[in-house]
Amino acid sequence: MNDIFEITDPVDKKRFDIKADNKHLLINKVDFSGRELSGKRIVILGIGAEKGLTSVRKLLYGLYCKHEINISDLGNIPQSKNDSLEKILKTLSNNNILTILIGSSVDILPVCLDAMAEKTSVSASTVSPAVVRSDFIDSLLDNRFRNLFDFNFLAYQTYLSDPEILNSLSSAYYETLRLGKFREDNQIYEPALRGSDIFSLDMASIRKSEIADSLYSSLNGLYSEEACLIARHAGISDNLKIANIFCHDKIEKNGQKNELIAQIIWHLVDGFANRANEIMLNNVNGIKKILISLEQPAEQLIFYYSSITNRWWMEIQKKTEKNPLIIACTEDDYKTACRHDIPLRWIWYQQKLAEKN
Repeated sequence: MNDIFEITDPVDKKRFDIKADNKHLLINKVDFSGRELSGKRIVILGIGAEKGLTSVRKLLYGLYCKHEINISDLGNIPQSKNDSLEKILKTLSNNNILTILIGSSVDILPVCLDAMAEKTSVSASTVSPAVVRSDFIDSLLDNRFRNLFDFNFLAYQTYLSDPEILNSLSSAYYETLRLGKFREDNQIYEPALRGSDIFSLDMASIRKSEIADSLYSSLNGLYSEEACLIARHAGISDNLKIANIFCHDKIEKNGQKNELIAQIIWHLVDGFANRANEIMLNNVNGIKKILISLEQPAEQLIFYYSSITNRWWMEIQKKTEKNPLIIACTEDDYKTACRHDIPLRWIWYQQKLAEKN
């Protein structure tokens, strides 16, 4: 694992000019040596412009954090070194370390997916205002990422998105959830984020009034606190291995955008620190297994409920495999089954499994 240190350029914490006189300041919980990953749980890595990244780090490390958590800041990597980045992400993921990427690159998602190519099944979520044709979308529809089981497009705005592309993604069983759905229920993205190995947030998804210095934000979009809530949902996921916060435009030395990026990363870290380790449901205290039998059609639905986090899961039986698929769901899915109706989420995954097999 030590060979990844030769790829990155370390940062000097003295440049942040933070008076680290309080043990709860985040700067006191971060290792800047760029030489030691033993015991580390989170790695922060910048991509591209150094000056803007220094500004983001100064704002981030000046925030308070009550959690005892081991973080390493590996510094920066040039935007053009995708092969090296893939190597780093693969190494850290295999060692169960969460990598938080910050930068101005827009082509990182394929690198993140390639870094997890050895994993049997991968799920990913991206928060972005527009769903339009791109090389990445074409790669998804062409099934280039063979082990990609779920990909969720969150907070897209209908008038910025190509309806044909949305239909194509839906037909390929990739979930698309528009911004309006989040406004109706700010927990609706949580099940998708809970199952994600990779999380990506495009800063253009934040409305212009929140970050006036963003060149690509539109009049509508997420509010700052909404973006932070989504980031926390992503961070608390037991599955998450890579989080990518990116901008289409350059991260400048100063600006509102830098402050919001820092706070979004803080919420990722806070979510991570509050993980309940419920990924192995049958081996966790506080998990209740609930069976519901339906008459029409004759079907037995199996749910899991955590009394610790108030989260729900649903079991989907795979016809060709012994082990079932356990997916994150909502209490409404459970209540639907209690009314002797089949939840749409259950039907969706049955269809997806049938299609992929």
